[in-house]
Amino acid sequence: MTSDGAALFRAIREHPREDAPRLVYADWLEENGRPERGEFIRLQCEGSVQCPAYPGTARRTRASELLRTFRDDWDAELPSLHGLEWGDIYFRGFVDTVRLFEVRYMSALLERAFATAPLRFLFVAEIGRGQLGELLAFPLLGRLTKLYLPGTFGEAEARLVIAAQGRFPNTEIA
Repeated sequence: MTSDGAALFRAIREHPREDAPRLVYADWLEENGRPERGEFIRLQCEGSVQCPAYPGTARRTRASELLRTFRDDWDAELPSLHGLEWGDIYFRGFVDTVRLFEVRYMSALLERAFATAPLRFLFVAEIGRGQLGELLAFPLLGRLTKLYLPGTFGEAEARLVIAAQGRFPNTEIA
């Protein structure tokens, strides 16, 4: 990817709730030899704004056809990271969910995940008491729509979650 494409993709990751950077990137993809991916992003952005009244089935069908045809290629662009599993749903053109299984390398895995996709959801499979603070200190969690944590914690952990909710007001922590 050229520096222009990288800068446009970085804008998507830094502003995952906004469609404008995605649509500019879709234009760039179409102008740089990846028209199918650009069209897919555009169709999914349009569909997310207009759902449930997404106009006609032709556009839904076209987005589904593009995903069916190119999904393996697009999935192959996601790095294989031990301890992390990518979600299987594309939303507004990109995979938006990741599951974290390996908390020993949590910061490094999350850095790579956030650098790879405009994430909305993070599922943490399991986490030890001492690791919750490290996770909740990760600055990019504020880009998420929802952080799913396993099980229940004690009073000290509940205080950490409450403090994190204050730092990340747009991220639901469940």
